[in-house]
Amino acid sequence: MTAVNNVLEQALLLTRRMLAAARVQAWDELIALESERAPLLHRRHATDAVAHAQLGEVLAYDRELQALAGHARDAIAEQWQLENGRVRAIAAYVQS
Repeated sequence: MTAVNNVLEQALLLTRRMLAAARVQAWDELIALESERAPLLHRRHATDAVAHAQLGEVLAYDRELQALAGHARDAIAEQWQLENGRVRAIAAYVQS
């Protein structure tokens, strides 16, 4: 394995850890892992089949990460709207 592919392997391992963190909603851990992974992915990579497969796997995991983060964001937004509605109802009741 070349040094370049080793870098991609490290990025892939970090991506898998990011996905595990997202699945348990450990967002602070995910952010720290992303900070560690980003410089690895910004490097120049080999163009061989192994590197291509590794980058494809990273992209597939990233799509799953985006979906998990999107679902979490939507759940938080929904909860915020419910709480905001309760606050408005209480304020309206108090004023009447």
